[in-house]
Parts: sequence; structure tokens; C-alpha cells
Amino acid sequence: MPPSITRPFQSRPFQILVVEDSPEYALIVRQWLEEGDLAQVTLASDAMQGRAAFPTRDWDLVITDIEMPGGNGLELIQEVKAAHRWTCVLVMTGVVNAEYARTAVQNDADGMLFKPFAKEVFLEQVRKLAQLTRQRRQKERRSVLAVGAHPDDVEIGCGGTLSMHAARQDEVTILTLSHGAQGGDARIRAREAHAAAELLQARLILADLHDTMVPEGGASIELIEEAIAQIQPTDLYTHSQHDTHQDHRNTYRATMVAARSIANVYCYQPPSATVEFRPGLFIDISDHMQRKLQAIEAYSSQTALRAYLAPDLIVATARYWGRFAGYVMAEPLEVIRQRGR
Repeated sequence: MPPSITRPFQSRPFQILVVEDSPEYALIVRQWLEEGDLAQVTLASDAMQGRAAFPTRDWDLVITDIEMPGGNGLELIQEVKAAHRWTCVLVMTGVVNAEYARTAVQNDADGMLFKPFAKEVFLEQVRKLAQLTRQRRQKERRSVLAVGAHPDDVEIGCGGTLSMHAARQDEVTILTLSHGAQGGDARIRAREAHAAAELLQARLILADLHDTMVPEGGASIELIEEAIAQIQPTDLYTHSQHDTHQDHRNTYRATMVAARSIANVYCYQPPSATVEFRPGLFIDISDHMQRKLQAIEAYSSQTALRAYLAPDLIVATARYWGRFAGYVMAEPLEVIRQRGR
């Protein structure tokens, strides 16, 4: 295959983590998996190394022994599922024990092999389970893009919703069109924006359009279209047209043009919203308010200056909207389009 052609995702080598304390078995399994470019393998020699490897990538399959130093392989199954709910786990053990098998199933193992096993049987299980992981991830994971004119716009408007998406292991990206230089030192606000995005487990794209002069077309549309092309979002959140701030309204208009092919498009409420803001969807953020407040608090250069960033006001607003849907706290969204949320 020419190097200039990108391999389709489904044909790329599987990303597999093998947690095995036997060096001999680990090397044999690795050799089998790497033959024919089937997989890229990471080895962990005990449970502690396995736990350290969990957050490093999206694994297509985790293969683990049961009895090993640093923890039990059956305990690892639940930890894998908590970190990567789509990832299949294949248990391999030299202890032929019916109780092990029952416990492995109860702990949500997706497959089990007793040592010694044949190469062909092993590889058949690997292919089946790794493909199942990819199918689950492609079907269930959402890709989320939140667009704001200035640093802190997104966190105020839909920070709880983004925290909810991150908790569900969706991919979250924040696109901020300006550094907010009119509201403070642009360098400081950029650092704060990165800190807030990290708290929300989101990727940040920070553009440099002129604060207070964000256009409704041209550069704004191009930036949003570029982000959409990269991220391929299933869900997009942006400003409302019912807003007294010109940058917010122009960001809304630019997004409506750029996001015309996105299935689910919503507008969040900023502090500068007018009484015409009419939400049709309420997101339960009761379990995510603390993370939202932390993300807003990351903007320390602003919190002492802007009364609308006061935590008690943020909480009171969420409680107000929560009563419309029977939640303790909620974020309101205007629905532009909703197809298959």
C-alpha cells in the first residue's frame, strides 16, 4: 500500500494490552499477535503495570492472566470496563477451574481460554473480540464539539453537559474562536482555557480571531468547518441567536452555516442571553455540577471580576432549570436539530 494512502480504520492493527506475568507466555502471545500485522501489542508483567496502561489509549482488546503479582486478573476486568466500557477482555489461565470460569463471566469477561491453547483457537478469539470492541465503539461513542466565541463561554453554557459526555467516554472537543483579549491578558486566558478543558477531559482548539470582532462569516465559518472535518461530531453545542453579545450571535450564525450537515445541534444559554432564549431540552447535570464549577474556577483572572461567574449563581441557575424536567440541576438547550441523540 502506498504510504500516502491512509489505511481504513477497520483494517488497522488492533491495539492489544496483554497482562501476563509469565515472560515465556507473554513473548509467545506477542509473537502470534504481531504476525501479519494483526496487532500492536503492549505487555504488562503484573496487575499494577496493567492498570497504568489502561488510560494510555483506546484498547481493542485486553488479554489478562488471573493469578499474578500485584492483583487478581478477575479484578482487572471490572477496572478495564470502568475505564473503557466498550473494550472486550479475554481471560487466559492455567488453572482449569469451573469457579474461575463462573467468576470471570460474572465480572463481564468476554472470553476465556485455558492454557495451553492452540494458536488458531487463540487468534480466532482475538479477532472476534477485537472486532466486537471496534463495532461497539463505533456504534455507541459520540463525538462532541462545543463552539464558543471566548474562553469560558462553553464552560458556562454547557460545561456540565460536556462533563457528562466525558463520563460516558465520548470524545469531547472545545473550539474557542478568540483568546478573549478584551476581557484580560490573552496569554493568561489561554492558559486558563487549557486548564478548564483538561478538567472537562476535553481537547481544546483555541483560535485567535479578534475579540469583539468575531465575524459571522469568512474566518469563523472556516475555523468551524475545519474542526468539523477533523472531529466528525455527532453532537454540536454553540451560542444562541438570542444573545446581546455580538460575538456570540455571530458565532451562532457561523456555526449554523458550518454545521448544516450535523445531526444534533443545540444552543446553550450564556449570561448575556435575552428573554427570547427558549430551551426545548434539559440535560441533567446533577452529578456534574462540581466539575463544571471547577472548570469555571480555572478562569481565576475572570472569577473575581465577573459577578455571573459566582458559584452560587451558577448553581441557582441550574436549580431553576432543573425544575422544568424534574432534575436537581440542569443545563437548558435550544434544539436546532435532533436526529438520533
